[in-house]
Amino acid sequence: MTNSILSFVTTSRVVFYSIITLIGVFCLSSCSRFFFYPMKEIVQTPDKGGLTYRDISVTTRDNLRIHGWLLEAEKPKGIVFFLHGNAENISTHIGSVYWLPEHGYDVLLMDYRGYGLSEGKPDFPDVYLDVEAMHLWLNNYAGEKNLPIYILGQSLGAAISTYYFSQIPYKQRHFDAVILDSVFTGHKDIARHTLQKNVITWPFQFVVPWFLPGQYNPIDHVANFSPTPLLIFHSESDKVLPIEGGKAVYEQAGEPKYWVTTKGPHIATFNFPSNQALLLRFLNDAGANPTVGSEATSHAQKDLSSSQSQK
Repeated sequence: MTNSILSFVTTSRVVFYSIITLIGVFCLSSCSRFFFYPMKEIVQTPDKGGLTYRDISVTTRDNLRIHGWLLEAEKPKGIVFFLHGNAENISTHIGSVYWLPEHGYDVLLMDYRGYGLSEGKPDFPDVYLDVEAMHLWLNNYAGEKNLPIYILGQSLGAAISTYYFSQIPYKQRHFDAVILDSVFTGHKDIARHTLQKNVITWPFQFVVPWFLPGQYNPIDHVANFSPTPLLIFHSESDKVLPIEGGKAVYEQAGEPKYWVTTKGPHIATFNFPSNQALLLRFLNDAGANPTVGSEATSHAQKDLSSSQSQK
């Protein structure tokens, strides 16, 4: 009887650990499925919206061609390096930044490997090679034109921006300020949050995060930006990435840092003129607090009051 029980327990443990191992292998081989949803089709080009642009192509250290667009202002006073979220490609995410050239800012958009016209397949840590290659091009371009550089990352792009740019020592940085929109605390946390939403995937929240990367978490690296000015936007009604995650990242950041609570769906931040005005003031005033003593503040308050009256 005792031997039978021991045999059953041993067999159960073998089955359990086998299942865990299989899940682990699956997660390690396809963790990109949790974070990257690339689209190859280019649905529109900037000239369709009357924008002046040119295609940019760079080659990574692992010999992949990465594609981007440079939106050109008539008389640029700075350049914004835009890293988009986890789905689609720059032809859809351009909606967040198309308005900047009209206000005097060039914009460099890039597609990670596997997105749009960029070669390869996205995964960690490979995407940082893509950012590295485009960043080198940007530094040369901005240096030739004597333009200040600003980093703008949205959602997954905010997480990628936080890790990559915070690792650059302050005295070696060529960028003047960082803007994060809808950032999350870490890859394990967002996977757990996503798995909790579905009754079928709910049990996997206890297993899958073990096998996901933990060394690139924004909450662990955001403090390294200081003393570079940091501005964080996050919507209180974001259903994809809860605002609590953005606030947690903000709390870990060093000074100078500024927080803006927005409204609307995930990464719809710059659909609102008030948020555009806040971003422009931040850029124009070299990283000063954009929410104090500005016309943008009154616009933001009016939008918020309007939103509250409609509830």
